[in-house]
Amino acid sequence: MPQVAIVGAGIIGSSWALVFARAGWGVRVFARHAAVRDSLHGRVARSAEQARAIAPGVAPDDIVGRIAVAASLEEALDGASWVQESVEEDREVKARLFSAMDVAAGADAILASSTSSIGASHFAPALAGRARVIVAHPATPPHLIPVVEMVPAPFTSDAVVSRAFAVMRSVGQVPVLVRQERPGFVMNRLQGALLTEMFGVIRDGVMSPADVDALIRDGFGLRWAWLGPLEGVDLNAPGGIADYLGRYGFMFDQMARERGATEPVVTPEITQAVAAAMRERLPLEGLPQRVAWRDERMAALRALRGAMG
Repeated sequence: MPQVAIVGAGIIGSSWALVFARAGWGVRVFARHAAVRDSLHGRVARSAEQARAIAPGVAPDDIVGRIAVAASLEEALDGASWVQESVEEDREVKARLFSAMDVAAGADAILASSTSSIGASHFAPALAGRARVIVAHPATPPHLIPVVEMVPAPFTSDAVVSRAFAVMRSVGQVPVLVRQERPGFVMNRLQGALLTEMFGVIRDGVMSPADVDALIRDGFGLRWAWLGPLEGVDLNAPGGIADYLGRYGFMFDQMARERGATEPVVTPEITQAVAAAMRERLPLEGLPQRVAWRDERMAALRALRGAMG
């Protein structure tokens, strides 16, 4: 049985423990606070029961049974091939912790951070084992939302990146590569762009908070449950995303200018890049069938929401 060490057992750490235990890993958790340690198994049990539909063949009791609380960092890391840090978003705290983990972990262990905004270059550049450090930033909570931003530092080895992707896929997650360290990486920047616009229309009295939430919940959210925004746009014009941007790209340029952009955002290069990616995935002649696939699933999701209330 592969072993994972979870360092920090709040919302994210306990969710990571569930992810790995559900996939059959042995899990050791180290947390500094007694209340967090004492409540861990109960919290995981409740979450496992609520998420049972994801892996109906795995009993919540079996998941909890694979999770042990370690008395020390060294005990947690002993024999672990993967270490997932999930402590507070503080560069100095993470730097001290990764220094200790680099000493305590086995030579082949990958050291991963759940940080949502701090690249490993800022907390692990001086480590002897820095080549095995990578950011694995999950959506919240990872036992329900599988996407994970994988953010290697310039010093992270290619072999570690490949192994990290394989581990994430093996435990049921969906890793995506962030090629450059940027504050907030990509997931939070996308969320931030949407929330910033929402805050603006609320501030300006354009729409109420409830109505702007409804635009996503009862609008884009139904489509985005099945498709990413780019693929969603690709299905909204007969000629795909290039056709769509040819018709409506001016709107996005106008919005960008309102935000201070001095150059177009819908450039021929961007249009070519996204269109090529879409056509590599699906030829134009396949669009009608994909639209029907989307429509059936959106209808099913609406029906499910109505049934569940």
